[in-house]
Amino acid sequence: MIQHTDSMRPACKDFEEDLVLYYYGDCAGPERDRVEQHLKGCLSCRRFLQDLRTFLPLMIRPKERPQAFWDGYYTELQKKLAAMEDAEPWWKRLFSSFHPWTVPALGTALILILALTLTFTKGMWRPQGDSTEEKVPREIRAVTSDLDFFEAMDLLESLDLLETVEGTRSGGGSVQRL
Repeated sequence: MIQHTDSMRPACKDFEEDLVLYYYGDCAGPERDRVEQHLKGCLSCRRFLQDLRTFLPLMIRPKERPQAFWDGYYTELQKKLAAMEDAEPWWKRLFSSFHPWTVPALGTALILILALTLTFTKGMWRPQGDSTEEKVPREIRAVTSDLDFFEAMDLLESLDLLETVEGTRSGGGSVQRL
């Protein structure tokens, strides 16, 4: 490793950010020309750029791990995976054997069984021997038999109302409201 007695040397404040961009190649044409022109005459900026070239590659170098680290890492990973597998809920283990096509197939089979059951047991769901008339109370049956009478009464009331309205119009009087 290269050691310097002093840390990174300072650059001109106006050019420090531009020198970093210049190092990474992110300066456009005119800006790049301006930085290169400045570097020809400024020793501190040239040193700063040289320090960037020296220190930045050292900072991004990955650390080397010993083989013992990787062996321990592998063993620990295996233990964690085994613990996760043991902690898996029972319902996940139950459904892990199902394939994607089994869910629609089971759904279709259940619908088919339900349809066949309802079709072939149609008469079994009603109690035998009970007629509809026996289930309806006598009072309600009596009212329904008098329904024609009530409809005729409504018709007569409507005719009376029409005669009243027509009578007031032809007589020139005001219309009565009921």
